[in-house]
Amino acid sequence: MAETPLLRRKESRIPMQMFVNLYSPDNPISEVAPTIDISCHGARVVTKKIWPQNQQLSIRSIRGNLYSHARVVYCQPYKDNFFVVGIEMHYPTGDWTKPSR
Repeated sequence: MAETPLLRRKESRIPMQMFVNLYSPDNPISEVAPTIDISCHGARVVTKKIWPQNQQLSIRSIRGNLYSHARVVYCQPYKDNFFVVGIEMHYPTGDWTKPSR
């Protein structure tokens, strides 16, 4: 039996809190939420709402000019009735790993 290689992240995430606006054009869902960590192509975000897996959305930084189309990779229960959402960004603008000024 052949061994299956472990899936690994192409780039590491950097612990960084920034507030982002999540918006889904499919559903009129919008939420401002903080990130836990972030990379150039993904983020973990703490939300109050459940975001369905594979939901297409837009993510925009509250400070600065960062924007990306994205999709929800997972949504899991977190702490105190919050959820942690894994987001994969497609064609992000700018460098999300640099703090905005």
